[in-house]
Amino acid sequence: MPGANALDGRKVNAASTQAALRAVGRKLFGQLGYEATSLGAICSAAGVTTGALYHHFGDKKGLFAAVAEELDEGLVTLTAAARAKAMAGGADAWQAFMAAIDVFLQAGLNPEGRRIGLTDAPAVLGAHAWLEIRERHGLGAMVQTVRTLQSLGMLPAGDVLLRARLILGLLYGAVEALADQREDAQAALVETRTLVQAMLNGMRAAGPAPRA
Repeated sequence: MPGANALDGRKVNAASTQAALRAVGRKLFGQLGYEATSLGAICSAAGVTTGALYHHFGDKKGLFAAVAEELDEGLVTLTAAARAKAMAGGADAWQAFMAAIDVFLQAGLNPEGRRIGLTDAPAVLGAHAWLEIRERHGLGAMVQTVRTLQSLGMLPAGDVLLRARLILGLLYGAVEALADQREDAQAALVETRTLVQAMLNGMRAAGPAPRA
């Protein structure tokens, strides 16, 4: 029987192979699009065999699903870091929430992320599967954020899940709108940020005044 070190080595090698395939997949899917990206190109760039890709992800679609999920999970990590940084700098919970929103919208300008998340993911995975991925990561984080803001009196009491889904829908809709602003992306970002913040502040104003 193989020893523990051998088993650990296999796990490390498997994780390394999967990470390499996801990184290359994200780059090529983002630059070329799903249809134009070949398995051969992915495996060559990752330095692995086609068999390795099939073993770890099943097929090209399986790898794309993993890339899309990692992309959305990365957005959650990014916004959490922005919120924590704002809080560490003295912001209150609402200001930190706005800082996280700003980072999310800024990430929406990334062309590779837009191609994967806005163009290919709904078409390749199907709208329902892509929604499930987004809710698996973003929804859980947003539910926690809504609960926190409600507990501080910064959002009105009520259905947490409904509010979380409404806020996520607003944010993803804003990113989709940004994708069509090709002339002056930064100006569009500023305007979009202002509109999104006004809508979210409207939700806040509808509830009880924040506690001192």
